[in-house]
Amino acid sequence: MKTIAVIAMGEMGSGVARRLTERGARVLTSLAGRSAASAERAAAAGVVAADDASLISEADIFLSIVPPSSAAETAERFMPLIEKAARKPAFIDCNAIAPQTLHAISKPFLERNLPFIDASIIGAAPKSDGSSPRLYMSGPISDEAETLKTLGLDTRVVSDALGDASALKMAYAGITKGFQALGTSMALGAARNGVNESFVEELQASQPALYAWLSKQLPTMYAKAYRWDGEMREIARFLEPERGAAGMLTGAADLYEHVAEDNRAGPKSEIISTLDRFVKRQA
Repeated sequence: MKTIAVIAMGEMGSGVARRLTERGARVLTSLAGRSAASAERAAAAGVVAADDASLISEADIFLSIVPPSSAAETAERFMPLIEKAARKPAFIDCNAIAPQTLHAISKPFLERNLPFIDASIIGAAPKSDGSSPRLYMSGPISDEAETLKTLGLDTRVVSDALGDASALKMAYAGITKGFQALGTSMALGAARNGVNESFVEELQASQPALYAWLSKQLPTMYAKAYRWDGEMREIARFLEPERGAAGMLTGAADLYEHVAEDNRAGPKSEIISTLDRFVKRQA
């Protein structure tokens, strides 16, 4: 039986953990400082809570699945324990971070000859129908990709170069989440200037697929905006060499921060109610 450590128990982490336990793996996590909701998700997924030292000493593979802003902190927390461990689990960073950030996080691991793999997740958390997000991986992979595949994850090896999996995630999320930011901006601008209905009618007539996609995606974005803020800033870092591009994504980050603040105020708040009218969703 393989033992996999998964940090942390958010929607994606707990979904991945559940798939692993369903396929016969023993999954460990740390609940230190985590919320009651995290503990409930861990229990529902069949995950065993452990202290950090036990988690590292028993794990074959370590999956870091945290918000981008917590990626470096998570690596720094567990690296000394991996260095001391007799059997060193491969640390797989699965977070939405720029290649530059990934290289900075991996550097101390590589300097100590500790196993480190770059990964990125594209798609929704595993579901009961057997579906899985794509787990793209790059770097010095031995049998980790195949192990995770046999445990029900859709692993796809990009290359043997650290940073390539992260670059793929940045490019993909820059389109999907960046475009949602653009759609949000134009919906708010049209409503503020009194042309929401005409704007929707024109989109339905000339861009029906685009409007249908926004109508599906935007309502699910509200609750995620608080963590997309950090992801947009990582994508902006990814695009630093591209003139003007990084600024667009920094603006998207600011917008998502604003949406997150408004969402906390409830469905009748200005931004959320305006977007609901744009997608013709009943609050």
